[in-house]
Amino acid sequence: MTEKNSTCLEELNFKEIGINWIGKIDGYSFSIEDKQDSENELIIYIDLTANAKSKLFEFLDECSEASEYGLDKDTLSIIYLEDSENDMSDFLKRLIAKLKEIDAKCVCKYCKQTDNLSFYVNNTTYALLCEKCGAELIEKFEADKKKKNNYARGLFASLLGALIGSTAWIIIGSLGYIASIAGFAISYCAFKGYEIAKGKFNRTGIVLNVVAIIIAFLFAQYAVLFIEFSKEFNTVNPLGFILITPILFSDADFMKALLPDIGLGLLFAFLGTYRMIINNFKSAKNAENLNIEKLDF
Repeated sequence: MTEKNSTCLEELNFKEIGINWIGKIDGYSFSIEDKQDSENELIIYIDLTANAKSKLFEFLDECSEASEYGLDKDTLSIIYLEDSENDMSDFLKRLIAKLKEIDAKCVCKYCKQTDNLSFYVNNTTYALLCEKCGAELIEKFEADKKKKNNYARGLFASLLGALIGSTAWIIIGSLGYIASIAGFAISYCAFKGYEIAKGKFNRTGIVLNVVAIIIAFLFAQYAVLFIEFSKEFNTVNPLGFILITPILFSDADFMKALLPDIGLGLLFAFLGTYRMIINNFKSAKNAENLNIEKLDF
């Protein structure tokens, strides 16, 4: 966004939320986004009742500042050209005049009411809501923050999910291959199991999921090792393999031959699970710091 337009929005008492600006002019609430794939374009959003759409579109067709526009359900989006000769404030005032002329009104994102609307903000996310929906949103998130978590149940469900996901690793490993997608399957099923058990989404919960993923990975590697071993020795059954495991793992030559496969497996498991774990950890951290704020202009 150009300095000229950011100064203009400040003068109009807009507030900067992340890469967006939100504000209200003459009862109409706008959010303005800095278009990421363009150096001279902004996106103006407004949620409103779609009264007399044809007249509104005729107005936008005649505006040199608007290169594109669209109406998706209740959301009008306008691509605004920053290098236009007129000030943004002038364009917004002319747009508001047209909206008043066609009796269009802003609407709540959830219930479509048009009265007592305000922006409700959490960090860099926001929504235009009526007073009732805003109060319900705050109440819901406060209740989620106070909700107790059964970590034992969450860990059990995550471990069960991870073990189910480990079948992909075992199948691929038994064929002599290693693939990061199998690591992703373990991670995905672990978090899905935790979600089904309604585990609380916080950083402790993420750590429990990581523990479940590690256990499932070790189990899968052990299962693949048993399959490979049974190919060489047809008489070995699972119980017999478990009994001779301490002997095998105490053999230095055996462990030396096994380490490259373990290391490669860890690498692919890391590649398959890293992004999901990091993204969930960031989301959990944000959820813990959740604070819904009502903005009045």
